[in-house]
Amino acid sequence: MSPARKSADAVVHDIVLGGFGGQGVKVIATLLAQAAHHDGKHAMMYNIYAAAIRGGPIHCTVRVSDQAILGGPTTTAPTAVLAMDPDAMRVYEDAMRPGGTLVVNSTLVSDHPRRNDLNVVSVPTNEIAGEIGDMKYTGMVALGALAAHTGVVSLEAIGSCLEQILPSYRHHMIPDNVQALQRGAACPGSLGPS
Repeated sequence: MSPARKSADAVVHDIVLGGFGGQGVKVIATLLAQAAHHDGKHAMMYNIYAAAIRGGPIHCTVRVSDQAILGGPTTTAPTAVLAMDPDAMRVYEDAMRPGGTLVVNSTLVSDHPRRNDLNVVSVPTNEIAGEIGDMKYTGMVALGALAAHTGVVSLEAIGSCLEQILPSYRHHMIPDNVQALQRGAACPGSLGPS
């Protein structure tokens, strides 16, 4: 579990999700925030992306707390990072809180994390998505691993929010999205460099 920081008796998770356009990072960040609300928590999301460029960088921050959130959802010391590409890992690994969870898309990130005080979850998101039948599931695989290894939200909450977050023309993909979440959640983590 990630080391949620305590702030005036509130448990706060600061999660950064990074990758490039087309990996579903914005969708899974929105889904993470909505699932937190579904679980009875408070959440805020902030994203930065090059909207005009498919394949451009995207970084989203999601803050989840058991109490009302004051201020914006930005952080300089995330409790968890989901790195869907090498740049996201390079940018955020050093900033993470000790004991944090680093979920790495091992399909695209070949470098191993340098720090030995992180729970590293190496997830072959592209391979798993391909086995399910569509590369569109890469982000959902990673989100399943993030949820399982941080405990910030339940897989059930994420599954319950899929119909609300996904556009109606994607609702036929909900069963495969649930499978992607479960497959990601099953990926083991390890403390220290992998």
